[in-house]
Amino acid sequence: MSTAREEGLQAGRALRLVIPRRALRGHTGNELGPRGGESLEFHDYRDYTPGDDLRNLDWNVYARTEREVVKIRREEIAPVVEIFRDRSPSMSVPPSKDDAAEFLLGLLAAAAPTCRVVERDEPKTPRAMRIVVSDLMTDKDPEAEAVRLSRNAAALIVVRILARDESEPPASGAFEFIDSETNEAREINLSGPARDEYLAALAAHTARWRAAVRRVGGAFADLSSDAPRTDVVSALAEAGIVEAKS
Repeated sequence: MSTAREEGLQAGRALRLVIPRRALRGHTGNELGPRGGESLEFHDYRDYTPGDDLRNLDWNVYARTEREVVKIRREEIAPVVEIFRDRSPSMSVPPSKDDAAEFLLGLLAAAAPTCRVVERDEPKTPRAMRIVVSDLMTDKDPEAEAVRLSRNAAALIVVRILARDESEPPASGAFEFIDSETNEAREINLSGPARDEYLAALAAHTARWRAAVRRVGGAFADLSSDAPRTDVVSALAEAGIVEAKS
């Protein structure tokens, strides 16, 4: 296990993942869901039908009314959290981005001890919480991606991770940039106009993603891979993704 993942686990123990009610319908676990199930908490009565567990018959009601009813108990479920971690080459340049992603995965696992936290390439579980961890350095249409990922989900969360030099490039000078996806090298002079153009394009790209996620009722968090861990936690809390344990 990486050091960053261990740090995330440590930080996540003091936090709680904010789970929407819609996610509380799933597999057997430790959370109480809205439907009938097999926990110890009473939920409702219904008429007995052949095949029901006789242990659930309420003999007190039968003694008073001769009506055969069974106790329905609250369902115990384990919400599913699906994490879609961007593993494209750009997420490893600089290494702090991969480090931040590792920290985040550890934090989410520790903050959701009663959930099944799984890493996936594609959506699979209905009503799962779906969390995208990426630098969003992609040509995919934000609106289409947000709709695809949120379809039949309990919630969609997009966490964008950028390095400081990506969000705040140096103000001047000639630099060699290497496209981590294609390994192509280009020399770019970051004079005032070039830098302004880059920042404007980045802001527009971010705004499109933020609006697309908001349109499907999701949450968007912007993280710097160079930020202190406490700032990362604060950004997640401000986005409504985690909260401090009471």
